[in-house]
Amino acid sequence: MTDTTQPPRSIGILSIATGIAAFGLLASHPEGDAHSFAEVLRNEAANRAMDALVHGGFIVVLALQTIGYARLRSPAGLILFAFGAAFLSASMLLDGLATPALAMRYLAQPDRIESARTLFVLVGTLISLLMPLGLAFQSAAVAWWGATLWTTSRIASLAAAVLGVGAFAALAATAGTMNPLVLMGAIAALSAWAVVAGIVLLRR
Repeated sequence: MTDTTQPPRSIGILSIATGIAAFGLLASHPEGDAHSFAEVLRNEAANRAMDALVHGGFIVVLALQTIGYARLRSPAGLILFAFGAAFLSASMLLDGLATPALAMRYLAQPDRIESARTLFVLVGTLISLLMPLGLAFQSAAVAWWGATLWTTSRIASLAAAVLGVGAFAALAATAGTMNPLVLMGAIAALSAWAVVAGIVLLRR
């Protein structure tokens, strides 16, 4: 049978591109400054297109990164990352697509806005669990890859150890608080790892 898998060079370029794209999406994330629940709904509705672009883009990036990381020849690392990508994608789906859609629906029914509060609390609680859990699994995967790369590239191994262990430790230290700076920092660390992994694949 003919081998139709992509060569490491193109996969390496893809990994670097996803890392850069992730940084761009992170920088484009809409900021909210709401002081009441009604304002929260209005902000979510107003930013619906950008939310869909940013969070939907992250889901695509995670899928492409999973494809690339399959070439790192570490089944355990890939499994950890895949679990993390699944949890994080669920968080992105709820945060960037479901929440704005709910906001649009309840804004069209002003008399029911307060009744939506419980639903938003539920969605917010799910996001607060899924997002750090997904990032923690991915950080553990990066740390694992760091260990497996020691004999191949010590620079990449050390970079993976710093990024993976650092992100995991920060997430563990702030577990249950949903600290936005830690979450954004973990995403940035994972984006940086995508670039490092791409360089590793290009050198093979």
